[in-house]
Amino acid sequence: MQIYIVSWFFSNSEDQLLATKEFGNFFNEEKFNNHCDGFELIDCYHIPQDGTGIVICKTENLKNLYKIFKPWRENYNLTFNFKPALTNEELLEISR
Repeated sequence: MQIYIVSWFFSNSEDQLLATKEFGNFFNEEKFNNHCDGFELIDCYHIPQDGTGIVICKTENLKNLYKIFKPWRENYNLTFNFKPALTNEELLEISR
């Protein structure tokens, strides 16, 4: 599985407030790792003062990320940027 760093930002504060409420429900019901095979949430960081955040996750392919984040983009006007990342070990392995 590939590690991805996913950054996001809201286009307005109203959508941010609505999405935060929905995120709280989603988180409390422990749905993050249960809704898509081949996806593992490592961590999620929120920067509410400017409506941005970062997700660190593993997934089998980029297609999974689009599937997982699509409802958030469509319902809350979020913009996502997906970037593949390497672990320390992987970086050293390709640098030899």
